[in-house]
Amino acid sequence: MVFFKSLLTTSCHKLFLRANSLKASGCVEKNIWRKMSVHLFNEADHAELYQKFRPTYGSELAEKIVTFVQEKKTTPLDQAVDIGCGSGQSTVILAPHFQQVIGIDVSESQVAMATAQNKLSNVQYRVGGAEQIPLPDSSVDLITCGTSAHWFDFPKFHKEVDRVLRPLGCLAIYSYGINYLRYKDTTEELNRIFNEFYTHGPLRDCWHEKRWHVDDNYRNIPMPYKDYNVRDDSMSIEMDYPLPGYIGYLSTWSAYREYCRRYPEDKGALLQNLQQRLYEAMKTTKPPEEVTLHVSYPVVLLMARKPHVEQTA
Repeated sequence: MVFFKSLLTTSCHKLFLRANSLKASGCVEKNIWRKMSVHLFNEADHAELYQKFRPTYGSELAEKIVTFVQEKKTTPLDQAVDIGCGSGQSTVILAPHFQQVIGIDVSESQVAMATAQNKLSNVQYRVGGAEQIPLPDSSVDLITCGTSAHWFDFPKFHKEVDRVLRPLGCLAIYSYGINYLRYKDTTEELNRIFNEFYTHGPLRDCWHEKRWHVDDNYRNIPMPYKDYNVRDDSMSIEMDYPLPGYIGYLSTWSAYREYCRRYPEDKGALLQNLQQRLYEAMKTTKPPEEVTLHVSYPVVLLMARKPHVEQTA
């Protein structure tokens, strides 16, 4: 627990220094949060936490996407592109199905982390954005976006999707939603504490306006190719965390990063207090790092197929 407290304090301190640097340079203006927040995962320390604590999508998701692609693709699958790849959690699940997979993210630190962790010869990572995909026209069979599409400029992104996809190529957008906690007979109390923290806690006003798409379970994410759309809500991610590891996941939230920028004096106290409340509710004598918390994340998958005959996205 001491280690994790130190980790939270260091992260908040780095964010405070970065915010002061921007202010001193004249880069901060009245609407800076609105303008900068779609690039929320750039700091190197955040990339490390992201890689360590974020949930990982499983093979079931990849298989559903590939099955959808192969409904109209009889040739071997050549190239897939994962937009907003972060540190590569959803990029690697595509590797068994494609000759080449490219993960693309706006954050240099996220791409560096993904590259450092990569052990697959057919996977590579590049810096780039959803509104300017750094690939040639009609060059890919699949574009994926895992827990990232809600940050995009949708008209520009759809135009790029239509440019980069081959005819009958597919777009798959997916995300996990708000978690559900389980621990023995304390499940109801744990979720009451979490929901109170999430809904009414200090982070409430720190979320970016586009983040509501996650709470809405991606019901209003616009998709191209209206006649070729599929929605799947049948999957979930099931994770077992030691209690401090779950708090580590919460520390990767964009709202928590913003909270640290606004209140550097917190020095990790907000999440430490939440951890203590959850720990007390568990009614266990084990130390927090030995308590296993089961966490479920509902997954939504949206898929669309580019028609064989070119049309406007």
